[in-house]
Amino acid sequence: MAHDAIDSHQLTKTLIRLQAGTALLLLLMISCLDLFFPTQYALKAAVHGISAISALVIGTYMTHRAYFLLRGAKINYQSLRNWALAATMLNLLGAISGNWIYMRYRGQDGPRDWILQNVPDFHNVLMEFKEFVSLFPFPLMVVVCFTLFYYKDQIHLRHDIKQFIAIIIMVSWFFLMLGFVSGLILAKLRFV
Repeated sequence: MAHDAIDSHQLTKTLIRLQAGTALLLLLMISCLDLFFPTQYALKAAVHGISAISALVIGTYMTHRAYFLLRGAKINYQSLRNWALAATMLNLLGAISGNWIYMRYRGQDGPRDWILQNVPDFHNVLMEFKEFVSLFPFPLMVVVCFTLFYYKDQIHLRHDIKQFIAIIIMVSWFFLMLGFVSGLILAKLRFV
């Protein structure tokens, strides 16, 4: 009796995509709940939350692709360029929306005043750090995009450039995580 062989590689890819899609959907739903929070800044918070979560998910996916670059494995560079461009745009949207909501953070009777009053060390260390570290992923991804588009499909001949791109993607993801986690801590302490 012949059995159809299960392609474990394809099954793994399908499961990974399903898990990532489900995680993204759930995280985006959490951000959409900001729209129902009783504040006049709900739209700003929702836009920033959605852009930050999307940037983090795409950045995480890009980081997984970076491992293949480091190993010198064959990858689809057109697809990588498209993902890098999407990551760059989402990082830009995250930075712009973060600065948009930042006005409320520093505004009169905003979260900054409350945090300085109740936990000043948190603001002086974590928030001052977050304000700058969250901006790093955008220029790093611009470098990745430029390099990928400049070398086009000839990049497979340059292992040093592939490693450079992979390291920049991983560093960008590291800064994305730092900014994201400190932003979550801020939202937990005091919502805008």
